Amino acid sequence: MNKDFTDDTFLARWLNGELSVEEVKAFEQSEDYNYYKKIAETSALLEAPFFDKKKAFQAVLQNRMAVKSKSAFPYWSYWLAASIAIIMGGVFLFPSETTYKSQLGEQIAFNLPDGSSVKLNSMSDLSFNKKNWDRKRELNLNGEAYFKVIHGSKFTVHTQQGDVSVLGTEFDVHSRDKYFEVQCFKGRVKVDFKDDETILKAGDAVRFIEETKELWTFSQQVPSWTKGESTFENLPLKEVILAIERQYAVRFKVKGVDLNQRFTGSFTHDNLELALKSVFLPMGIEYKIKDKKQILLFRK
Repeated sequence: MNKDFTDDTFLARWLNGELSVEEVKAFEQSEDYNYYKKIAETSALLEAPFFDKKKAFQAVLQNRMAVKSKSAFPYWSYWLAASIAIIMGGVFLFPSETTYKSQLGEQIAFNLPDGSSVKLNSMSDLSFNKKNWDRKRELNLNGEAYFKVIHGSKFTVHTQQGDVSVLGTEFDVHSRDKYFEVQCFKGRVKVDFKDDETILKAGDAVRFIEETKELWTFSQQVPSWTKGESTFENLPLKEVILAIERQYAVRFKVKGVDLNQRFTGSFTHDNLELALKSVFLPMGIEYKIKDKKQILLFRK
């Protein structure tokens, strides 16, 4: 295994989604990636509030140093077994928190304990307390997710930017850094952002970009990203670029382009070249793809 992947912080940063696009791509091409992916997928489905996966992997990495190189099995086999043991130990001690996490270019769907359904967009994570779910339907979200909520008690999605509360409805929440957006597809939702409260009905949307509030309406029946296409309504170009990076695992280098100019339109999730043309050609922006990982944006 490449020595870069044995660094004591590498796997912990991978688990927390802190790797660069280049590091992720290199790791995925390594011969041992599938073993670690299985561990991560297993731990995502297990229930472990307060269980710090980062610290657990750090501890295992320290333990693996004691494994003798003369062993009949590769040292990472012991590392894998020890990791699973630690993860299982976390479940045993803290049996209530459930976490789901999607990777670059990945979307995952699952059901909540009450039958409500969730679909996570790429590079997103969601957690909730399964043990207390019947009494308190609350989740924590970082990224973007589409919810179909079964009617019942109050259902609340907490994000770093704000909260969304409903009784039974369908809605999409997108929360990253200083960006917070909510779209209501069915029923009504209440959006709390600091001291601001907004009630949305089906077809209404609200977003806050660095605390500036914007309202608009739409006609889609479900979020377009759930059908392989990302759609934007008068959105700053920098946010569109970030969306392309998450879907295609690429990085942009920008020269002489105003990233605050607004874009209305969409791009497909299965063809990078077509996606770039859809976004940048109408705006008069030139682009050049370099080794399929980096894209240069510029104006002539």
